[in-house]
Amino acid sequence: MHKKLALLLSLFLLVTEIPSCSFTGLSAQNLMTAPKANADQQAIYRQLQGTQTDVNFVYPRNGSYRSAIIMEDFTGNGVEDAIGFHSVENSTGVGVQFLVKEEGRWLAAAAFQNVATQVDRVCFANLAGGRKAVLIGWGSTAGATGRTAELKAYVCDGRDVEEYSLGNYGEMALTDFNGDGVHEVFTIDKYIPAEEDGSEPSPAMARLFLFRQDEPYQMTYCQADNDISNYSSVSFGQLNAQSPAVVVDGSTASGITTTQIFRLEGLAMKSLPDNVNQEDYVNPFARPSGASFSAQDINGDGYLEFPAVSLLPGLSGQAELDSTSYLVEWQAITGSMGFQPVLRALMNTRENYWFRLPFPLQGRVCAVNDPKLRTVTYTQVIPGEDGSELLGSTLFSIRVFTLSSWESRGETSGYTRLAGQNDSVYGIQILTKDQELRRYVEDIAKGFQLMAE
Repeated sequence: MHKKLALLLSLFLLVTEIPSCSFTGLSAQNLMTAPKANADQQAIYRQLQGTQTDVNFVYPRNGSYRSAIIMEDFTGNGVEDAIGFHSVENSTGVGVQFLVKEEGRWLAAAAFQNVATQVDRVCFANLAGGRKAVLIGWGSTAGATGRTAELKAYVCDGRDVEEYSLGNYGEMALTDFNGDGVHEVFTIDKYIPAEEDGSEPSPAMARLFLFRQDEPYQMTYCQADNDISNYSSVSFGQLNAQSPAVVVDGSTASGITTTQIFRLEGLAMKSLPDNVNQEDYVNPFARPSGASFSAQDINGDGYLEFPAVSLLPGLSGQAELDSTSYLVEWQAITGSMGFQPVLRALMNTRENYWFRLPFPLQGRVCAVNDPKLRTVTYTQVIPGEDGSELLGSTLFSIRVFTLSSWESRGETSGYTRLAGQNDSVYGIQILTKDQELRRYVEDIAKGFQLMAE
């Protein structure tokens, strides 16, 4: 008995150490000293175990919920319920159990088994009346296997849990297009080519599901870019005051990253840029793999901006390109769904900073990154009479120090502190002697920004 209890405590200690774990309030100390918490854990464990000799937990790979046991009030009665994932004896699939607590006892509300060998993610969609739909992505969205990932919704009504399929997906997001506090579910899948058995190809599709009387149904859909082979990010936000949208970043097999925008016109979903998969389709936000920038609210106005990139002048043909090698023009979406530049910036995603490039320096600055020294050197570029690009004097450098190395540096290091984040200190060294150029660099220092972690 003591060995079994020790094993049980070890299992739950492991669960609480998983990132984004939802075992609220159960610290390692509480596990050892709080009999009530231990009783809950033991009861949940026994329910998950059932007739099995042991429980092999399965952990979601992505999303905010990474625990094998997730505590969430999906019934809407104000009491936390439990969801547990585990492998199934004599099967290659994964089991999920929904547990509710009634009159101090943990009871099994429902159990389901999926043929997938892993759980991609878990989300909770708000329903009318305070309850929540549990969304579980079964399988993997990575690579070719992502074409078989399936999203299912589980809705609890009293002690009954109903399972609904929302189809295959490569990425998904919760949305609230009409602002009523009840979620819709957005999914986007990938292009599936024709099979050797003669089956027709299946185009990439974006879909929006609503919950009507707690049952999900597909409200609208539209085509997505067939060239995207992998999705890297998805977000829901405002394009402008009138237009919420889902923004999806993805990459092609050749490594080109693009951004797709999906919004509603009435009850119909539209993609932007339009004419997707047509011969005249052009995505202005196509960017090489080194330009790893995602759509975001870069200027803090509450609306999303989108990155269009161009290579900096003066770079050597042998230069290893990364995020510092590009001028990024961040564009906003106008009320008429046009694109409008709001700022031009130089970025360093590896070191988590960016700054606005003053207009007189645009097209006149080259950046050379030394990742080992954590230093980027910015040099003036002078156009030659024959159209060539000549490197002029060095303007400034930005270096990232550890906190200890910054504190121990000599007074002659030449760097002035710009900002600090965690164990990193960001310093700038102004090298140009030209007074006009020096003023521009001083403006850069004043506008230096750290990216949100």
